[in-house]
Parts: sequence; C-alpha cells; structure tokens
Amino acid sequence: MKLWRLKTALLGAALVAMAGIANAAPNITMPLVTGFYDGEEIYYVNTEASDLNVALADGTTYVPQLSIAIDVGATADIYVVTNFAQHNIVDSIPYPLGSGNTDPDYSPLWRVTLVTWQEESTPTELTSEAAILAAEDAGMLTLTPTQIVVNCPVVATQDETIPNAVAVNIQDGEAETSTITLPLTKGFVNGKTVFYINTEASDPGVAAADGTNYTPKLALTHASGAEADIFPVFGNANPAQRNVLDSAPMPIGPGNTDPQYSPLWDVVPVVFVDQVKHNYPLIRSTAQIDELEQLNLVTVGPEPGVVVNCPVVRVPRHYTWGY
Repeated sequence: MKLWRLKTALLGAALVAMAGIANAAPNITMPLVTGFYDGEEIYYVNTEASDLNVALADGTTYVPQLSIAIDVGATADIYVVTNFAQHNIVDSIPYPLGSGNTDPDYSPLWRVTLVTWQEESTPTELTSEAAILAAEDAGMLTLTPTQIVVNCPVVATQDETIPNAVAVNIQDGEAETSTITLPLTKGFVNGKTVFYINTEASDPGVAAADGTNYTPKLALTHASGAEADIFPVFGNANPAQRNVLDSAPMPIGPGNTDPQYSPLWDVVPVVFVDQVKHNYPLIRSTAQIDELEQLNLVTVGPEPGVVVNCPVVRVPRHYTWGY
C-alpha cells in the first residue's frame, strides 16, 4: 500500500521514494463471485466473514470484529436468498470502479440480510434491491437482517474492472470459472513476510495512487475496534523496507486464531527523525517500532484517519487458500 497525500512535504517525498517498491511482489489469481446490482451482474472477491459458519462455508478468513462495522455505519447491504437458488444481491457498487467512485453508500463490508420466500409464493430470480423490497411489500417474502458482515470488494462489472487488476477472466454463464488477478504487496508481521491485496481506501488520493476503490464509508471504522494498524515507514533508505502490520490471520481461513487481525487498516505513519542518516535497520515488527520510538529515533503518527481494505492472503506455513 502506498500512502499518499499526508499533509507534509516530508511524508510526500518518502512516499514517492517508495512508489517502486510495493509492486515488486507477485500476483494472485482469485475466483470471482457473481452477484446482482440494479438488474445487472457484478463480480466480487470474498475474503473474510465475521461469522464462523459463513467463513467455513465460503472458505474465507474468520474475523469476528468485522461485525463492529455495523455499529459505526460502515456497512452496505447484501441480500442472501435462503430458499431459492440464485446469486446474492447488493444495494450499491462503486460507480465507477476506482478512485472516481461517486456512490457514498458503497462499502466492501456487507451486512447480510436473509431473504426467504413465503410458502405460498412462487420464487423468481431477484436482481435488485428494489425488486426485493417490492416483493416484501407484496407479502411474498420476509427479510431478516443479521449481525453477520462479510468482506467482499466489488472488483468488476460487465463494463469495467478495478484499476489495479492485472487480468480479469469473466465467463458469462460459468461463474465458477471467472477469475481476477491482482497484485500482491509484501508486508512484515512479527518479523515474517506476508502478502496482501489492496482493494479500497477511504481517501481518494490513496485510492488513485493504488488503483483501488474510493470508499469514504471505511473512514467510519477508524479507531472503532473493527480495524487493525498498518505502519508505512518513511526515511529508511533500505529498499527492502515494507509496510509493517500489527497482525495477520494465523492461519488464513476459518481457522484463524489471531483475534487482532482485520483486513481494515488504520494508517499510522512511522518517520525517522534524522532524514540524513541512511543506515537504519530494516523494521519488520511493531516491537521494533516501539523500541525505536523509545529511543527517539522515530515518530509514530499522528494518524491521518485513512483506512484501507487490504486482506492478507498469504502468510508463513499457510501460503494460499488453495485456489
């Protein structure tokens, strides 16, 4: 992740210097899930769920604190039909995909609402929120909001893809074979190397720099408990320096046992005080950041209130979901 437009010349210069680093990692090809929005097919990737049973069913990472996003108003709505086979329906998408999104209601954090057809009704395919609400008004189905939140960034429509996509393969009518290839970004957690994808940012400048969806709703999760911390390091000339994360799923998937992990990251800048010195150590953990701060070698913060959605998809000893 490249953090842009922090309001100091120092951080801006450091970010420019880091611009060529983040893309040095390999790519990952992920399955696309087909959904409906306003009568049209859209496509998203499914990475985390706040409910263990949902994570088990989908093969995604269990992150219980994502449900906090409901309390702070950071979610959008996804409708799951319980007794008729069809794609899920969402109430918003980034329009257009990328940093130019103008829909303030879009969020990759979806609160699940269950849609159940009444026994006396004849189910039909629903492809929009308006159709769902009309059927509810007619007494044909019931809606049951849940406290379940899933992280499912919208990365493609029939007309466009998220700007940072490397490749997209959409097979009409064959959703299970549709894929997207996204760049991986290296990061450090507790001295180990991990990789994450980057899909949304609450700041339009960050979204433009990273080729991700501008999502102002994500800012509502800042300091909420739904997020973790990511530390971009500025002033270290070591080309191997990467962003430092305070947690990662261990392992990736429904068996995650790290209660601190979240794909939502509060951006916390770390800046070396002496910008002239160039032989600083490679920082690979938050413990190192704390030590350097105590020695007055770095400053930590202030936080600009930027939140990014960067699901960790590779960690040591559990390298992929098995795609």
